[in-house]
Amino acid sequence: MRNQYTICFLLLPKVHLMDLAGPAQVFYEASHLGPSRYTITYCSAQRNVLSEQGLMFSQVKLPDEVDLMPGDYIVIPGIDFKSFVAGELDSYIRIIRPWLKRKLSEGIHIATICSGSLILAEAGLLDGRKCTSHWKCIEYMQQHYPALQVLSDRLYVQDGAIYTSAGMTSGIDMSLAILENHHGPMVPARVAREMVVYARRNNTDNQESIYLDYRTHFNPAIHRIQDYIVSNPSKNPSLEELASVGNTSTRNLTRAFRKATGHTVIEYKNTVKIALAKTLVHNAGYTLDQVASLCGFESVRHFRRVWSKHNATSPGIAKKMKAL
Repeated sequence: MRNQYTICFLLLPKVHLMDLAGPAQVFYEASHLGPSRYTITYCSAQRNVLSEQGLMFSQVKLPDEVDLMPGDYIVIPGIDFKSFVAGELDSYIRIIRPWLKRKLSEGIHIATICSGSLILAEAGLLDGRKCTSHWKCIEYMQQHYPALQVLSDRLYVQDGAIYTSAGMTSGIDMSLAILENHHGPMVPARVAREMVVYARRNNTDNQESIYLDYRTHFNPAIHRIQDYIVSNPSKNPSLEELASVGNTSTRNLTRAFRKATGHTVIEYKNTVKIALAKTLVHNAGYTLDQVASLCGFESVRHFRRVWSKHNATSPGIAKKMKAL
């Protein structure tokens, strides 16, 4: 086991701050809580880099100014997916491609977070390898980089010296896994506790949200279907319509949706409708008939029946209690 590693974050324009900050914090904490020191540095194809969230990084090192030894890491945080697809990062990828290939051949590990895997895919470094990415990028990668073995159901994937991870916060999980490879389970456990990393915070109802819950899976088709349902609560799309949204069959949709979310499609649709109804029912300008209509229920009677499965009091009582 080495007692010192260098972690070099490669920053491209439109970099996402969460993708960068989470893993950087993991290695920072590991330097203070573990037996090895992790030196964190940053490089880019240009001195100044503007993040997607508007924060400017200035006087960043150029790639060849970073000293890396075999066993060190180059970490590539995610970038704005739309900008990548539009070709706005092509010139930067052409600049860093030779450096990445050379460093990989020299025994440097490369790790990507979220859409950062697109950079390696475009550079040709993922050909023939197993990899993953943010669920929104999965289908694009499968279509545009057929030489890749893209996995859609993984938090992170290691194939040789290359790590790829799924969306955003999964970069923390990947970084903790790297620490475990170096030190065993105790160091990453200490780091996780220091960072207050929880598997799931669900001890109070107030911390739950239908717009976030049941989204910890990695099935891109089901994510698209959930997005559609949440965005169109007043509609009642059939299984055939939803299957079309997810580009799948109705039979596979029924099976895959329950496996991914733990709920049937109807249960999920009704939960979304009731979440909206809980907001609308407190609006003095809406009658229960209007609330039922806006939430896509067939009638007030149907609305009341579904509501009673999710709430201890009736919608009428909830409306009166709020008025008080």
